[in-house]
Amino acid sequence: MRSDGPRTRRTAALVLAGAGLLTGCVGARTPDVRTTTVPPGATFFRRPSVAPLPPDHRLGGFPYGTYVMARPLPDRSPGTGRAYALTMPLQRRALDLAGALGFGDGPVEFGGNPWTVTRGQATLRIWPDSGGRWSYQRQTGGDGLPPRDPGERRAFALARPILRASGLDRAEARHERGQVIVEPRIGNRPTWGWETRIQLDGDGVSNAAGWLGPARGGTERPILSAAESFTRLQREAAHPRWSVKGCPAAYGATPPCPMRNPSPDVTGARFAYALDWGAEGNGPRLVPAWLFTRRGNGELIAYPA
Repeated sequence: MRSDGPRTRRTAALVLAGAGLLTGCVGARTPDVRTTTVPPGATFFRRPSVAPLPPDHRLGGFPYGTYVMARPLPDRSPGTGRAYALTMPLQRRALDLAGALGFGDGPVEFGGNPWTVTRGQATLRIWPDSGGRWSYQRQTGGDGLPPRDPGERRAFALARPILRASGLDRAEARHERGQVIVEPRIGNRPTWGWETRIQLDGDGVSNAAGWLGPARGGTERPILSAAESFTRLQREAAHPRWSVKGCPAAYGATPPCPMRNPSPDVTGARFAYALDWGAEGNGPRLVPAWLFTRRGNGELIAYPA
């Protein structure tokens, strides 16, 4: 929402929900309380506090069973690493994202959780106390057909303002089936579960999701090797917590247990900072982890390092 030239502006003070903005996040601080405006038709309004959208990946959400090491895994660790807390984003970052998604300018009230803006059939939600997790949806025709891929060049052109507003303009992006995907790196290391995805169709952005909160590193600590982490994974997967119905209590499923996999062969591992969602009641964070690959299955298993 930058001004490219003189124009008439209406100003309205930001209404701040003190409890929602000053608590509930790691490293809370005084919010960015600037007066801002946006044109008629766009309205930020209070909404009740709701749980943020679930992440695409969860650390430790692996099938239990007897894991087999099909190939030797690295027995050296990367040395040391740290956990990164995903903290509350600045309000200015939220305004920039709304502008990049076409919501324009108008009176903004930052109250409630999530921060929400609607215009026509489009909605943007940002959960400030959950690492700035955000989601955008635009109602489409609903003809049941997959969105038309605008092509790589146009997809990157449409996604560029959104990535810039998200602080990802220098991150490597890729195009897959009408989506622009960015998986940011931390300390030149890859991340897993912290990606931004922008789905496009012939009319522009149809839906998207990502993160606005900055990552703040904690104390350095030694990191386990892939072989050491795999040994712990084997031990934990072989002795799940049982419920009365014969499945791990965490899943509450009835037999046959959908998470059961008697002998997944692990074929490799790579290091990354993986999204750890709501661990021990805390907010989302990125932690050192090994991503294990399985034979005949493209889904990775992330386990703490």
